[in-house]
Amino acid sequence: MRLHAAGVITLAVVVSSPACKKADALVPSNSSMATSPRRETVDAATKGELKIAPSVLHCHGRPRCSVAERLPAGNPDAGQVVVIRLSAPTDAADDENRCDRREYWLSRPEGDLLLAADCESQWGAENAGPATVAVSGTIVTFHYVELLADDVCEIVVAALRLPQGRIEAHARHLGRVVGNTCRPSRKVAPIPAPGSGMLDHPILVLHRP
Repeated sequence: MRLHAAGVITLAVVVSSPACKKADALVPSNSSMATSPRRETVDAATKGELKIAPSVLHCHGRPRCSVAERLPAGNPDAGQVVVIRLSAPTDAADDENRCDRREYWLSRPEGDLLLAADCESQWGAENAGPATVAVSGTIVTFHYVELLADDVCEIVVAALRLPQGRIEAHARHLGRVVGNTCRPSRKVAPIPAPGSGMLDHPILVLHRP
């Protein structure tokens, strides 16, 4: 099975409530990205490459990186979720490396936490796919769909509490692709152990390598 960007389930990042949605309603409407008054776009560099703007702290010095959106929590003390976008290199040779990676960082005074990471679109079966993220009060929810081989799919519905980044709920189910929708079954999927929240170790693991 080989997927292309035009043939996958595309899930946009939205801010909405309530905190949790039914697992069989996983295709949300699109939403526009917020615009920050700060200079947070990438700069052009030599040889067609891109480097990060100095103000993008969550990029950690990585190229082709920018802030895509900021999702404030209902309680100011809970911080805000900063969505970072890492564009794929223009010479990416395989589906896995064509991923435009997104990272969801909790920005808070006591230190930042990497809550989760996904890809803007899924390229190829078994590769990471897109998620829908919603912040309501001090709860951030992730709804994630990944297409697997032989029309199998995996659905993740999870909720994390801010500002601790603690996982409050985490359900994973395998399903079948019907049309352009992943319909969940009763068959559960393994739940990975939470990460540390540091770079490359998100608390919530969406894609199981």
